[in-house]
Amino acid sequence: MLHPKRGTTTVGVKCTEGVVLAADKRATGGSSIANKNVLKIAGITDYCAATIAGTVAEAFELVETLKAEAALYAVRTERHLSVKGIANLASELINSRKFYSLPVELLIGGFEGGASLFMVDFFGGLSEESYVASGSGSSNAIGVLRSYLNGKADFGLDYAVEAAVKAVDSAINWDPATGEGVSVAVVNGGGLRFLTPEQVDSYSARGRTS
Repeated sequence: MLHPKRGTTTVGVKCTEGVVLAADKRATGGSSIANKNVLKIAGITDYCAATIAGTVAEAFELVETLKAEAALYAVRTERHLSVKGIANLASELINSRKFYSLPVELLIGGFEGGASLFMVDFFGGLSEESYVASGSGSSNAIGVLRSYLNGKADFGLDYAVEAAVKAVDSAINWDPATGEGVSVAVVNGGGLRFLTPEQVDSYSARGRTS
């Protein structure tokens, strides 16, 4: 019997300058490690990206559908599909399959004159968030995010990246289905970019920034 590749931790943090998305790199199949280098953050447009949690094949299929629909919308209307519009579409696609099982959860973040962050759960439920975690290690990650961000206002990307990396690091330490390091993407007024492994490691090595 083939087991779906599950087990992950992804986080999103919104700040004054943009959105940070982070995820671990481990995929599991049953009780085994199936892959040690999965990129669980995907660009949808040059101003929007998503993290994936759930079964890998279905998650990437959904992301490719979102990319195609966003591109088609731009061609037809000569306007960008908003980040909220992309999140709404993801919600509708998951909800339409809820009786046929689409075990996928997305964090969708983007920047269009301001930062937006949404969570789309396994049932297609949609919520707008300031910070959020998903996946098997989310309980560990959300604790770290709360310690960094509760009561904190007007913080920038550097602090947001630190909080996101430390949150996934915590999940790696405590959740057996999370591991192999952290991937980080930033979306701001300059578009979407991924941090290098060296940049991510520098945040992991930091002491707590107040």
